[in-house]
Order: sequence, then structure tokens, then C-alpha cells
Amino acid sequence: MPRIAFSYILLSLLTVWLFSCQTAAPAGSAPAESAATTTEDSTEAPIPRLSPKRVDIRGYITQREYNQGQVVIFVEGTLDQDSQFSRALVLVTPITQVIGPDGKSRTLSELAIGQYVSILFRGRFRQGAGFSAQATARKLWIEASENE
Repeated sequence: MPRIAFSYILLSLLTVWLFSCQTAAPAGSAPAESAATTTEDSTEAPIPRLSPKRVDIRGYITQREYNQGQVVIFVEGTLDQDSQFSRALVLVTPITQVIGPDGKSRTLSELAIGQYVSILFRGRFRQGAGFSAQATARKLWIEASENE
């Protein structure tokens, strides 16, 4: 019985540590390269970007789950020189900065399956089985929707 209680406490502490709120970088400390850029693929119409060139993950939201004021999204993309992961399970909290394609702030409820997003992680991330990373989002840019 004490072993079960200890395991429960350890698991709870680990969960709190993984998803705890950490201070975000001060405003204005983002890299200067955050000006709008375009994709390098010349066969499709370019997607204008407000996100920095280098992000932790860039891809489409394939799953979305809302729970108690926060959203967990599964993002799948391609691995390239400007991103660290091709797939990630990302926790989006109320303190996450969500930026729309027009550069204006958005709410968590505006995140939808099929949107192309770029994400910078907050603090540490965990590599997991079945997906490349498990992390909390610091800043998320909605680049476009699948139907645009």
C-alpha cells in the first residue's frame, strides 16, 4: 500500500513538473527574423509566415482535445532544417501566445483540426514513444487552414 501511494505521489509530481507554468521570454526578445517569409516550395502558392524561420515544430493539427481551460493538440509535419520535430503532442495553456494569420492574438477555441501551425516550446520537452516530442507551447502561430 505505501508503495502505491509513493508511486501516485511521484507520478503527480512528475506531471506537475512537466506541465508547470514557467516564465515566458520578455516581450520584444523574439528573434529579428520574425518578419513574414514564404515557403521555399515554388510549385505551390507560398504561405505567408509571421513565425520565425526556426521553430520547434511546424505542421498540421491532426487531433485536438479541450480539457479544463487548456487544449492538447497533436501536430504532424515534416522534419527540415528549420524545425526540430516532425510530430508532437503539445499542451496549449491560457498563457500561450496564439497568433493568427493576420498577426492578431487568437483564443484557444480558435485552434482547429487542419490548421497549419508553427510552435515554439516552453522550457523542456520530453521525447516519447509514438511521437517525437511532448511539450508545452510558449508561442503558437496559425499559418493557414487546410481549406485555404
